[in-house]
Amino acid sequence: MKRTLAIVLLLLGGLVSFAQEDSLSFPLRSTKSYLIADCAEKDTAFLKEKCCQAGLDLGLSVLANRIPTDSKLVAPKPSKHLLKQGVLRLQLPMNEKQTEFAVYYSSLFDQPATINVLQIDDELITYRTMETTGNIHLLYHCIRGAFGTKATAHDKNAIVYKLWDTPERTLLPDLELQDEMAQHIAQECAKTDYPLLIFNDLKSYAYNEQGDEAIRHFLDTMHKYNPDKLLQADLLTPAAWHYLSRINENELWIGIMRNKIVETLTQKQEFYRNNLMPWMIGNFQIRLADKNRDATTIEELEWFLSKAAAFDAGFGLDFSAETMKKHGLTDKFLNAINNWETLRLADAFTEAQKERLKEPYENWHIEKRNDSTYWLFQQQTSRQYTCESNLSRCDTCKFWGSMNGNWNWKSHSDSPLSFIVKVEGKGSISDVCVITSFGKLTFPCTVKAGQYLIYDGSARITDLNFNTIEEFSPQDTATGASKLLEGENQISFTCPFKGEGKQIPEVTVRYIMRDKPETIRF
Repeated sequence: MKRTLAIVLLLLGGLVSFAQEDSLSFPLRSTKSYLIADCAEKDTAFLKEKCCQAGLDLGLSVLANRIPTDSKLVAPKPSKHLLKQGVLRLQLPMNEKQTEFAVYYSSLFDQPATINVLQIDDELITYRTMETTGNIHLLYHCIRGAFGTKATAHDKNAIVYKLWDTPERTLLPDLELQDEMAQHIAQECAKTDYPLLIFNDLKSYAYNEQGDEAIRHFLDTMHKYNPDKLLQADLLTPAAWHYLSRINENELWIGIMRNKIVETLTQKQEFYRNNLMPWMIGNFQIRLADKNRDATTIEELEWFLSKAAAFDAGFGLDFSAETMKKHGLTDKFLNAINNWETLRLADAFTEAQKERLKEPYENWHIEKRNDSTYWLFQQQTSRQYTCESNLSRCDTCKFWGSMNGNWNWKSHSDSPLSFIVKVEGKGSISDVCVITSFGKLTFPCTVKAGQYLIYDGSARITDLNFNTIEEFSPQDTATGASKLLEGENQISFTCPFKGEGKQIPEVTVRYIMRDKPETIRF
């Protein structure tokens, strides 16, 4: 009996020893969030400073198997190591000037392609359209001698290779060339002080005949030259598990996806937890205003940050140096990230709070009180209310009149009033008046098309990227005029406007209110 027990203990000791030894070879696991670095080296120092402010790592995206079409590996003589999807055959001879030709039927055309590249001997050919007839494929609108190769004549039944390409309009290497490229890129990455290397589109490293083994080749090379860096990818495979510090599937989350986020992320969190792999929630992009979209707001960002906290997962921040320099809320963004991430990484949220933070249509706000105390607010962000225009006078060149709105705004608790007025179209508004049940607030200002009027205790006019143009104090006809009560509140909005030509401004209003705060200490 004693001998049996000794053998069992010896075996258990060996297993523990093996597990400890094996764990030493595992990479450092981390869920710290990160900023995706700009490619321009001139911005690196600036981005590092901003990362420090936000409490983020700076990550470098690495694509070590992309071959641009202007590469020396492509022209004038294509490398024999360009990755091939498979072999086709010419149906008839073709001369060097033909822009239409046929190949025998193949299922290779069912595989995805972006720039549609074929290789015959040392010539590359692209085609724009393809038609299947019987046992042949007819290729039309072909460019002969593509990318600087030389167009030549080819015999009937000449071997035609269909090449792999990517959505970035690049070509891919075979395993031998991929290993060479990975070694070169790994050595270059080792010269940098980025703490994180990001490998998106990891599956493309397995397109060659080696499959998952090719992924292992690539990651082994990157780890060999960068043993102290975090390695992150968008895909979990058996070959990748031993090299990666975490997974971020690179999904870009935006507000219109709120109804999808909880179900999707709950499933993913369970999958990665079962595989003992840290998981990131995806990416969030901070953008400037353009003709199709508004600039990112602090409310949008904090909605995303609350979901990262709810699932205890890090994220990638797509916030370019150019956008940082032009967006008026950059410092607010970075401070908000720091607040949320400090609490998440300290495991300061209770399980009950995390469940509430998962609610897709709820908004939240964090305020720092001191180094160990924060306030968590549930926040209401309304839809946009559109003002109606009352035309007072018009002639052949001008319109002017008034903008009006009467709405019921519902508050969960007594709350200070905050709102954002956006002016679009042509013209301007002035002397905005907001009436609550407590009194009237008047804003002595002129807001032009392409500007915001923002009130959150103080008033200011900004451009569409929230850069402050003017700050001023509103006129309050009664103490507490800017306060809303719990329940429904009658709000009236009015202001005169001036049009431009025969066009008038378009005015929308949305309000923001916060419930009483919860105190978080850690």
